[in-house]
Amino acid sequence: MLNFISKKSFKNILLIIITAVLIFSTAAGAEITVTDMAGRKVAVPDKVEKIVTTYKSATQFILALRAGDRLTGVSLKSGQQPLFTALEPDIASLPEVGSKRKGLNMETILGADPDLVILFPYGDGPELADRLKSHGVASIIINPESLALIKETTLLLGEAIGEEEQADNIIDEYNKILKTVEHTAELPKSEKKIIYFGNSEITDTVGAEMLQTAVIEHAGGINPAAELKTGFVKTSAENIIKWNPDLAVVSQFYKGDIDSILEDSRFSQINAFKEGQVYRFPSSLEPWDFPSPSSYIAVVWLAKTAYPEKFANLNYQKMVNEFYKTLYGKSFEEIGGEFK
Repeated sequence: MLNFISKKSFKNILLIIITAVLIFSTAAGAEITVTDMAGRKVAVPDKVEKIVTTYKSATQFILALRAGDRLTGVSLKSGQQPLFTALEPDIASLPEVGSKRKGLNMETILGADPDLVILFPYGDGPELADRLKSHGVASIIINPESLALIKETTLLLGEAIGEEEQADNIIDEYNKILKTVEHTAELPKSEKKIIYFGNSEITDTVGAEMLQTAVIEHAGGINPAAELKTGFVKTSAENIIKWNPDLAVVSQFYKGDIDSILEDSRFSQINAFKEGQVYRFPSSLEPWDFPSPSSYIAVVWLAKTAYPEKFANLNYQKMVNEFYKTLYGKSFEEIGGEFK
């Protein structure tokens, strides 16, 4: 009887030990591999609990994926962004790890003890990715510089942080919006309006392969500056006059106000200025003309602004509120957004 009990106990103990070892090994070493938007194969922990974002676009995607409570470090001045503080009030107290313009602080990033760092694709982003790898920290480079790339970014980050279902919900919203504007996006070239985009100043604009150009084109417009070059473009008043846009829109980051643009005598004979068709991209809650999930809402706003007669039956406010509800769990108005 004693031998029987001993053998049985030994088997039970052995089973417990084997199970514990397997559980520990799985918990300690489980990873998934993703390919980021710089083509890097990245091994990411299968449970990402602590995230550092190095620029505002990255933070917006993490908030949309409902993972804001996992942020342990953010870019400079994130605590001043109305959307961020409305969704995650504690974001203002998180360590600031730097920015695209001023550079990133490796020591601060490591001090935030991240499971995953999300980086931008230029400047010191790629170099920092290599340095983080040498410290055993996973990092993903994103590049949401078009509507298609915003979709790709959403799916990539959803997979990396285990929020695939929410990523799919967001993609459904993107597709709904593209369906809403397809009749203007597919207008014949002869019927499309010329839409000029001004960045921080009226003569600062964007060329091909930029998010703002993608927004204009999906809304059914033509960006005349796309003929110049890719990226950010410094143009001239003479070019704007030559292009004679039907509509002009300026960034949320534009330094002046709309009245001062309309009063600029240089542009008095341009169609957009003569007809008062000059607008600022919404919204003060977050800039819609900035690479982020909300760039899709910018498409609807611009399409209905350029072609109001084609969207007479669109309940725009309802669409915006539902979009925000899907992404952030609260409607645009509940978060503090205003329709103007």
